[in-house]
Amino acid sequence: MPGAVEEFLRYDSPICMATTRFTTEPVDVGGVEIPQDELVLLSLGAANRDPARFQDPDRLILDRRDAGHLAFGGGIHRCLGALLGKLETEIALTALLTRFPGTTLACQERDLRWRNTMMLRGLEALPLTLRR
Repeated sequence: MPGAVEEFLRYDSPICMATTRFTTEPVDVGGVEIPQDELVLLSLGAANRDPARFQDPDRLILDRRDAGHLAFGGGIHRCLGALLGKLETEIALTALLTRFPGTTLACQERDLRWRNTMMLRGLEALPLTLRR
């Protein structure tokens, strides 16, 4: 389950954009120079789908070996609650799937409604049919 949770986070991160940053010096990104003191937005979701970093990045692979996603940020900007959040998710999913191994989505995937925000990504609700 720990590897699956890591892959869920990489594949569809709950945090879409890092908080606002400013360049401290000119930076070249893909052949485009961003001047010093320029506002930049970093797409963590795009970084987690970078083919230069992840093999077959657009596939959900629950036993993926190339770890190192940015779902909780990185370095000094890494979320302090990352370990707790991952542990809670592992415990909850393990308990749910152990008790109800036949769980299925209770609607069509296209009917799921996503929160409409720039920073956070998540479903408004996840309707499930629980089966033992």
